[in-house]
Amino acid sequence: MIKKIIAWVLSAVLVAAVAVTASADSIDDLQKKLKQNEAQINALKKKQDEAKKNLLNDKKLREQIIAELEAKGHERALIEEKIREIESAIQTLEEAIRLAQEEYDAQLELFQERMVAMYINARTRADVNILMQSTSFDDLFKRNQMLKLIAQFDQDMIKSLERKQAEIDELMRIKQNEEDNAQEELEAKLNELEQLNASRSAVEDRLQRTQMDLKELEKAEDRLEEQSKELEKMIIKLQSSGKYVGGTMQWPLPGYYRISSYFGMRFHPILKYNKMHGGIDIPAPAGTSIHAAAYGKVICARWLDGGSGYTVIIDHGGGITTLYFHIQKGGILVKEGQTVNAGQVIAKVGSTGLSTGPHLHFEVRKDGVRQDPLNYVTNKK
Repeated sequence: MIKKIIAWVLSAVLVAAVAVTASADSIDDLQKKLKQNEAQINALKKKQDEAKKNLLNDKKLREQIIAELEAKGHERALIEEKIREIESAIQTLEEAIRLAQEEYDAQLELFQERMVAMYINARTRADVNILMQSTSFDDLFKRNQMLKLIAQFDQDMIKSLERKQAEIDELMRIKQNEEDNAQEELEAKLNELEQLNASRSAVEDRLQRTQMDLKELEKAEDRLEEQSKELEKMIIKLQSSGKYVGGTMQWPLPGYYRISSYFGMRFHPILKYNKMHGGIDIPAPAGTSIHAAAYGKVICARWLDGGSGYTVIIDHGGGITTLYFHIQKGGILVKEGQTVNAGQVIAKVGSTGLSTGPHLHFEVRKDGVRQDPLNYVTNKK
């Protein structure tokens, strides 16, 4: 009775083992897949051999394309350099294809050896013999598991071959695409380089203009400094010899108290080095009313060369004068020789002369020499 049970179990296991090794992927199926892969390889090689003429594989066509690009204004040396870049990229792809093909061939050789072994096993029923040699249920189970692992290894090998073939196909497709589109890529590279050169040229042109502008600005600043010295002489000549009669000075731009640039040495925002700033700059919209800081007599109300633009200068006696620069064109509302009261509107804010925007440059001078205006007026409300 026990022998019958063992025989029945052994038969069931044998059927299962045969099913594992021959069900999902029979030898015929494996042979068909192998032939399909080989056919795909041959087709790709044939396609590669019959590739259409292009920039890279036809010398005559290559010279013709180079001549056409030269006619468009591109330099031959540059054209050939870009062709070498494309060829280098394709050589890299060819090396990747070669390595992938070597791996595929090695796997294929191993798989072919396994196919031979599988064919022999199928003809000789070797799997069944292995199981029949079992000495116990435990030994039978182990042998059956081993056969399953071998069958799984064979199936994994097939999948690995398929993946490697797909990798080779993709690399060859990319390489073929690179070769087919070599001319378009070459022209695109040359056009891109031309645009970069144009951009670089534009930047260099702007830089050159900026450097020229900086030189002009530096000259203008120097002229402004020279003008300040001339103003010093002019003020000494025109100011009265009497005592100070101005009273307490008032803020010249009521409602606008922010100072954008103070009196003294400052780091010039454009020239990038320290320059003397002889007054305070008070930003305000163009047309804003400028008020006399104190009672006095107008000794200058006109355009002045050198950077200050339209200017008003008021003499307050005692050697004290106040100066108002960059007044709007047509914005001077007083005349030379006219007496004005503290707080009287004398002009309108502008941006004439050496100015980057509407503001009042306000100065206070003692015997023509510039003083810190904040020692005479305050911007605190």
